[in-house]
Amino acid sequence: MTTTLTNTDGGTVLGSIVLVNAGRDKSFEPLKKHIKLLEQRYDDKIRQQFGIQTKALTANEANYLIGFRDFDEIRNRCLKAEKETYLRLLSKGIK
Repeated sequence: MTTTLTNTDGGTVLGSIVLVNAGRDKSFEPLKKHIKLLEQRYDDKIRQQFGIQTKALTANEANYLIGFRDFDEIRNRCLKAEKETYLRLLSKGIK
């Protein structure tokens, strides 16, 4: 699905969004109980880490985060992913 916010009548392009769903759950909307549980467990930490409100997570994102025992595991996984991405790009000559 692609959405483009275009200019009309001399307006300004606001942005462009591409949504893809290659996850296991074909629904974008997460279970309410998962969102509630993530909010109870992590409060504002998801917004601080990812820059997104817990209620705005997709079903696949919420399902993934539910599997972590605590927020330190989530932070550590993020750091590991960033390092892996950096090393992969570096190996291709991209800095």
